[in-house]
Amino acid sequence: MHLQPRKKNGNVAQQAIEQSQASVQNALCVSGSGTFVSCNNLSFQNQKNTGNNALAQQGGNGKGGNSAEQSISQSQSSEQNSQVVSGGDTIGSGNNVNVQNQENSGNNALAQQGGNGKGGNSAEQSISQSQSSEQNSQVVSGGDTIGSGNNVNVQSQTNSGSNAAAQS
Repeated sequence: MHLQPRKKNGNVAQQAIEQSQASVQNALCVSGSGTFVSCNNLSFQNQKNTGNNALAQQGGNGKGGNSAEQSISQSQSSEQNSQVVSGGDTIGSGNNVNVQNQENSGNNALAQQGGNGKGGNSAEQSISQSQSSEQNSQVVSGGDTIGSGNNVNVQSQTNSGSNAAAQS
């Protein structure tokens, strides 16, 4: 927790739990024959937050009262590219696989009391989860490229934590 007392504007607090993951993968297969399973891009990303994020303020008798910003954020991104040029066989081909999982079971609680300045209390609070996946595949074949482009993406987000704010 980052707490900055201000004589004229009350208290200001900013607090965050942040998790971020990124993956960039490229593959190129050129085959005249063989290359059984091929290019093979795999990305497994997992984020788990079981901790609580709690913030409390009391007092703040300046002109602006209390101000609080609090968040739990999870972000994942994956970019995968594959190119396959085959004159024969290249059985499994491009093979981009991306699996992303985000789980938040921690609570996000914020409480403020006092804040008897002209501005009162201000609170911003959030739990956010974001995932993105970009997959590209190019296949040029003169024969046999069996499985070809192969882009697979699996994404999951779970939030079982509470998001509570109270002001008095």
